[in-house]
Amino acid sequence: MFCSQCGTANPDDARFCEQCGAPLDPEERRLVAQETGFFGDGPAAGIAYGGFWRRVAAALVDMLVLILPLTILQLLLAPASLAGDQPPGAGAFWTWWDTMNLAVGWLYWAGMHSSSYQATVGKMLMGMKVTDLQGERISFARATGRYFAEILSGLLLMIGYIMVAFTRRKQGLHDKIAGTLVVRVSS
Repeated sequence: MFCSQCGTANPDDARFCEQCGAPLDPEERRLVAQETGFFGDGPAAGIAYGGFWRRVAAALVDMLVLILPLTILQLLLAPASLAGDQPPGAGAFWTWWDTMNLAVGWLYWAGMHSSSYQATVGKMLMGMKVTDLQGERISFARATGRYFAEILSGLLLMIGYIMVAFTRRKQGLHDKIAGTLVVRVSS
């Protein structure tokens, strides 16, 4: 387990950091921070968060990674859906193609964020990864919650995304809901 204060790797059964003495348990660290003002939720030494513009660039790359193959697939499987043509009497607002796009996006983002890479292609190119609040890899379930929480970030006039620029740990609303951080990876 990595110390959230100094970034030192510690044994999994350690209660305190071998380097700086910070409590490794988040609840214990919160109590110590409350009493003493030390060992709070600030960034560990040498750890930087993924900022707003870096995350925007990563999202644009990821959009290209998904849109290009999906558009080619749509041309092959459902060319009429590109022109907006609907079968007579369909009048459906949501189509099977929209469902497939949602599923592919979910599997891409949640799958990549919970993988050993901890990042999508865009985040990897921009030198970032997604972690939990202790700097550990997130589960597929947490990555799924984060993905669907992004819908809320967008629905609120994009304020959930804009929060990244103004919060101390560069968290969007979806990060706060899922308990995740986007951190920069040292090269």
